[in-house]
Amino acid sequence: MPPRELYGQRAPLFERLSARDTPLVLDGPALADSIRGALVRLLGSRADRSVDSYLAGPRLVTSYGVPGTVDFTAVSLSDRQLMARCLEAAIASYEPRLSDVSIAIEPTRDRLRPLEARLTATVTLMGYQRAVVFLLNGRNVTLAGEG
Repeated sequence: MPPRELYGQRAPLFERLSARDTPLVLDGPALADSIRGALVRLLGSRADRSVDSYLAGPRLVTSYGVPGTVDFTAVSLSDRQLMARCLEAAIASYEPRLSDVSIAIEPTRDRLRPLEARLTATVTLMGYQRAVVFLLNGRNVTLAGEG
């Protein structure tokens, strides 16, 4: 079936996706940067659910993001573990290129950024598989080893 001609508007999504002759495959650095961008968007979005509801129920498109943890404290180990579980659940649900997701949250001496988080996961995509570590610092997400 030949593609429809459209004037003055963008082609529908499936026509744009099927128009590509060869699939787009990102190399290592481009793939890591793509995942980093997706993590920035995900972790910068707030789900409109409580932490308990978020962890107990299914995560849907309408619950994209992570629940707010403003009432949690950096010094509480149980709060840090709960924050890590929320981040792991969000990443496992909304970033399909990452598997075996593990988050470690540790306190720092920095009063402005009292916590630092380390995301360890495996990137799996079209036969490509690699262990990665991202450092999560506020709104900054950095692939470990990139500086």
